[in-house]
Amino acid sequence: MELLIAETGLEFEKSPNEVHQEDDEEQLEEVTFDRCFYIYGGPDLLEELEALSSHYALLFNRRKAKLLAEQKSLYDAKLQQIQQIFSLTADVEGNSEDSNKGKNIETLSGDSDVEMTKLCDSSVRRAADIASGFTPVLGGLSANDIIQRATDRLDTMHSECIHRLSELCCSAVSQLLILGKSVISSANKGKNGETEGETPKIDWPEEAVSKAKIIRHKAQSMSGNMETVSNSFITGTSEIVEAYLTAILSVSSDKQELPQSTVQEKANDITNHLRAGGATAAEKIQDALQYLAYVVLFTSMPTV
Repeated sequence: MELLIAETGLEFEKSPNEVHQEDDEEQLEEVTFDRCFYIYGGPDLLEELEALSSHYALLFNRRKAKLLAEQKSLYDAKLQQIQQIFSLTADVEGNSEDSNKGKNIETLSGDSDVEMTKLCDSSVRRAADIASGFTPVLGGLSANDIIQRATDRLDTMHSECIHRLSELCCSAVSQLLILGKSVISSANKGKNGETEGETPKIDWPEEAVSKAKIIRHKAQSMSGNMETVSNSFITGTSEIVEAYLTAILSVSSDKQELPQSTVQEKANDITNHLRAGGATAAEKIQDALQYLAYVVLFTSMPTV
């Protein structure tokens, strides 16, 4: 059929079901995590972190080259340990001192922490509002209208979640970049007694592993916020389907002819998209975290 269209230049009219399916697919493609992440400036933040990592990897290797063989092995092992700490899927033992300093970072981060908490809370409320506000609008509608309203509401749920998840992820990556710069600034302070004006003043421990655990603690907290948002919208999607099924049952005389599959399939697709978006957001945080390994280690090395 495609070859016939290409050769004749003729287009054949598509069935309503085909058109509806293509519209749904285009709608989901338009609102993707990567696209929204780009809009909020995420790739630029990751690029800056990657450049920072490359620079400090170079400095680390130069300084390590001047060390004795035993010291080189020591720092290679410490690098692996920090990279392990920065793997959010790995189990890492922490101590009370690290946890307390992690809390101090949250306090010193101030405005950015407050904004992230507000964004997380407002996103959870928004998901609940979209779902809870759906049932009242279905009263007195025909089956076709109920289907259309359910489809539109699911699109809203999908779009809101992806946008908010992307914004939250960008904010988290930005905070990790700020923490990395704070580590650098703190190390430089020991040399010139000054810190950069825009960098938060944090009393970092001298030992690299302790720094890494503190930053990991922060990253875990932000990842938890994103997971909460993603799960809230997934729950809201399920609630919309439940409201739809209740409404459609009340107006359909023949339960065998209920057009449930279209809405249910769309909800399943959206749920999969939201889970994929949450997984991608977690990967971005993981990437940002790993970029800080060389920064944390080099700033803890003694000058040779």
